[in-house]
Amino acid sequence: MESTMKKYAERIARNEVDPHFLDDGRTSGLLLDPRREDVPLDLLGFGIFRLGQDAVIFETGDSELVLVPQEGEFEVEAGGKHFAGSRAGGPFSPGPGRSNASAVYVPRGVKMEIRGNGEVAFFSAPALGDKPPFHLPPDKVQVVSRGDWIWRRDIVSLVSPKDATTNLIVGETYSPPGYWSGTPLHSHDREDPAAGESDHEEIYYHRFSWKKGGDDLFGPYGVQMLMDGERLQKAYPITDRSVFAIPGGCHPVVASPVSALLYLWGLAGRSGELRMRDIPEFAHLKTFERIFQELAGDRSVRILSKKKFRGLCAAHALTAEQAGLLAEMLREKGYEFE
Repeated sequence: MESTMKKYAERIARNEVDPHFLDDGRTSGLLLDPRREDVPLDLLGFGIFRLGQDAVIFETGDSELVLVPQEGEFEVEAGGKHFAGSRAGGPFSPGPGRSNASAVYVPRGVKMEIRGNGEVAFFSAPALGDKPPFHLPPDKVQVVSRGDWIWRRDIVSLVSPKDATTNLIVGETYSPPGYWSGTPLHSHDREDPAAGESDHEEIYYHRFSWKKGGDDLFGPYGVQMLMDGERLQKAYPITDRSVFAIPGGCHPVVASPVSALLYLWGLAGRSGELRMRDIPEFAHLKTFERIFQELAGDRSVRILSKKKFRGLCAAHALTAEQAGLLAEMLREKGYEFE
């Protein structure tokens, strides 16, 4: 968000505030509280309910919540509604291209009771209105592939103001080992519908498919970036259960080749609709996606003549520099040039 970035960008750049937090796997309740000065957010909160013998009782007050089970079984009573579900085996158990995610929306001004076993993550934000409690079961969840090649990922959009909430937007992204997400770079830092941009802050909760063993030195890892092209240019090593606060700016993330990465994401702002503006200098990567798909449509073409390649570049109005990058990528993908 524009106001959140003004408040925190320079403090993050000077290492006075750290947007990277690590879930210890034991603490139950709110982990990132936007009311705290060391959390570089103004609206959005994140936490995990760790369920056991006793029920968790929570008053939502002026905030709305979205619950996303991580593993185990749960039952939720909220606003006169009862919901139940499970996530057996955790978020990676269905395998690539599939999802066992679900979500429960809890409105403001209600008393919520949740019981079961395992872990349920949640996002909270000021409600912008009133909607009834809502449950999205796993069989209603859709997986959409976005991007191509080393920036391809699977996205699950769970809930948003278009269907269930008044403010919160929540989903998950699966990145294969070694792949980038948040690419091409985009921003949602100001309310500017004409430019295709909204004003939202965000949180990522990172999980890795491979877990650190007792004799392992490092375990799974990735890199989360946070940058605005001016004062802020940061990269943070992340591991399993890393929680990352994104006040604004661009925030790409890459998984190392040793493990798949899945991150749960939530956004909140002061208006409901999310609009993401692609950073113009990297927008040609979406053009590359169309070229990859065009070439893949003819599986017999693995050798490209100079004439055909120049025709591709001209048809998509690529600059000389972009054409050189495309040629390098195509070689890595197994194409030959004559």
